[in-house]
Amino acid sequence: SDTLLIVAQLWAEEYMNKHPGVSISVAGGGSGVGFSALSQKTTDIADASREIKTSEIQTAKANGVNPVEWTVGLDGIAIIVHPNNPVIELTMEQLEKIYNGTYTNWNQVGGNDAIIVTYGRQSTSGTYDFFREHVLHNKNFRADNRELAGNAEIVSAVQGDVNGIGYVGVAYTKQGVNVKILKIKASASATAYEPSIVNIKSGVYPIARKLYIYTNGVPTGALADYVAFILGPEGQQILEEVGYISYIKVDV
Repeated sequence: SDTLLIVAQLWAEEYMNKHPGVSISVAGGGSGVGFSALSQKTTDIADASREIKTSEIQTAKANGVNPVEWTVGLDGIAIIVHPNNPVIELTMEQLEKIYNGTYTNWNQVGGNDAIIVTYGRQSTSGTYDFFREHVLHNKNFRADNRELAGNAEIVSAVQGDVNGIGYVGVAYTKQGVNVKILKIKASASATAYEPSIVNIKSGVYPIARKLYIYTNGVPTGALADYVAFILGPEGQQILEEVGYISYIKVDV
């Protein structure tokens, strides 16, 4: 999962600092790539920003792999635009219509008279799957949606496009980037909320989700110790430091 890449790298660095005899390699590419690697036994842990699909479980089990799910945190999907865009909030319906191509001009949602340029992830991404399901109601993205390889690429594109809009994991807005985060309303009459820790934890921010890691069976040995580190106080503190939200109630 590209969404989890920032924190996965930090987990690995911190753990290796404490355990010099352990080597951990971290790679991105999307949740689907991780599930494929897990089923092919080329990774010990698959990070994912969506739940594993039934078809992926079947593929894994056919290869003798038993995917076990661990919830490691919560994430809000931040909707970002260029700082000069006058729009400050959208309803879920407006967001859907922007990304399905019904709305093509910013003036249709209270903005400037300018063509909307949408940016999103590629289809191997868990964020893509989640957005398509929860915002587009499993319908297709607009034909001219610009699909990029990662969250950082979307942030970079929107920073350089005054008419652009993108969706990214909230941690990617904490890196000193120059974008505007829109508030999102569940409906036209609802309150608009930003993807803050409080709003994601309470469930009022409409585009929030769980983040996962998957292993082949219940891990043992060094791998079990590493998963315990991720789920424990140190791993959860690292998760929160980069902008995600701890899902686990830990007594420190």
